[in-house]
Amino acid sequence: MAKREILILSSWYPTKSKPFLGNFVVRHAQLLNKEHNITVINTIPSDTSKKLFLEENNRYGYRELQVIHPRGKNLYSKKRWQKKALKLAFLETNNFDLIIGHVLLPKGLQFVVSKKNFECPLILVEHGSYYREGVRKNWNRFQEFILKYTRKYFDEIIAVSHFLKQDIQADFPIHEINVIGNHIDTVSFNIGSQHANEKTEFLHISTLDRATKNPKGILEACDLLLKDVSNFHVTIICDEDYTEWMHETDKQGLSKNISFEGPKQWKDLVTDYQKSDAFILNSDYESFSIVLAEACATGTPVISTPVGIAYNLDSNLGYQTECNNPISLKEAMLMIIQKQKKFSPDDIRKQALQYSEQSILEQWNKTINKHVK
Repeated sequence: MAKREILILSSWYPTKSKPFLGNFVVRHAQLLNKEHNITVINTIPSDTSKKLFLEENNRYGYRELQVIHPRGKNLYSKKRWQKKALKLAFLETNNFDLIIGHVLLPKGLQFVVSKKNFECPLILVEHGSYYREGVRKNWNRFQEFILKYTRKYFDEIIAVSHFLKQDIQADFPIHEINVIGNHIDTVSFNIGSQHANEKTEFLHISTLDRATKNPKGILEACDLLLKDVSNFHVTIICDEDYTEWMHETDKQGLSKNISFEGPKQWKDLVTDYQKSDAFILNSDYESFSIVLAEACATGTPVISTPVGIAYNLDSNLGYQTECNNPISLKEAMLMIIQKQKKFSPDDIRKQALQYSEQSILEQWNKTINKHVK
């Protein structure tokens, strides 16, 4: 197929201060760049900058334009500086065949400005958890404005899971919402050699965000589990500062059973999955969960709450637990320790192949061809 000129924008994107923010957008751009010409524009507010500064690089393998701009003192000046930054980046580009905007809030207005400037189709890819019950009702006026103003300009809306699609449908009543998942590297993330751990090894990977990942529930489950057995260990890998959780673990007397590591490079996680007896996802909400898909790709059984791609978890993949219920998690961990069920690594991996680079790229190429003739 012919190469397309595609512009990618995102509300979440890695910066020096937040190097892991929206790293799935980087992976998506890298994937599409295999067959298309990708440009990513990212505007970055600064408290110290008094003028615009544009930097072009190829650090991820595609063309990236970053514009640092003054933050602005109020909502009006913030949006004015963002618009100036965006237009400066436009001067360094030509025409695009398609624009893909990831995550509506808070930069969704930039998606529409870009569509008007380049006069081409615009696709919204939603990953955000802010549509969920209990959070959606707390949107402020400006967030409501972004939604109501921008949605009429989207030529297609894509949710990264059917679980997320259910949550966003009410806010896009006239749009057909399609589902294309995030991709994973099913070549690197593969089944490892057979192993027998002295203790049952559990793995958890997340930001440890209190609002969604519920790390407290993992500690509570481990505390309950220790009343029955002690031959288990949980490795928690986090890209953020986990000092407070280490202190909490020590305080609860769990340091022999829980350890913390990270940050780690993406591909360095492969062996962590492979040597684990089960992967734990204890989130209150996930729009997709790349780490869960990666665990499955390595043939590792999972213990997960009903979120993201684990909303209706196949019993051949592991155990479904209840959200915010440490007793439920403790019981699932105990079943893994007691080997109450034999899981097939090959069968688990088959479920993950739907998120392979080839599969997701094929879906995206069909979508691109639908909008670009």
